[in-house]
Amino acid sequence: MIQIVDEITLAPERIPDVLALLRDRYLPGHAARGLTAAGHWVSPPVAVPGQPSTLWLTWHVADAPAYYRMRALTDAGVIGFWMAVDALCDVRRRHVMTDADAPLPALTEVDHAA
Repeated sequence: MIQIVDEITLAPERIPDVLALLRDRYLPGHAARGLTAAGHWVSPPVAVPGQPSTLWLTWHVADAPAYYRMRALTDAGVIGFWMAVDALCDVRRRHVMTDADAPLPALTEVDHAA
C-alpha cells in the first residue's frame, strides 16, 4: 500500500476554506482516481497568534501502479483544486511513501523521475 500525505502550511483562519474546497471540489472524484481518504489533521492543535498551522491530508492507494494511474487521471478539476489551495497556503508538499519493511520494486525505466 502507498501512503500519501499532503502537508499544507497556512494561516489557521484559512483551514476552513481549504477543508471546504476539499469537500466540494476534490473528494467527489477522489475514489474514481483510486484514492482512499484516510483522514485530515491540524498541528499544532491550537491556533498560535502570528504562527502558521499545518494541515495534513492523508490518503492511500493500493500500490505503485495505482499511484501512477491516479496521477495519470489528474484532470482540470484536480489542477484547479490544487491551484485554489496554493492561493490560500504558504507552502504545500506531498509525501509519497510505503511500508519500510516492504521490498521496494525496481524501476524499469532508466530515465524515470518519481
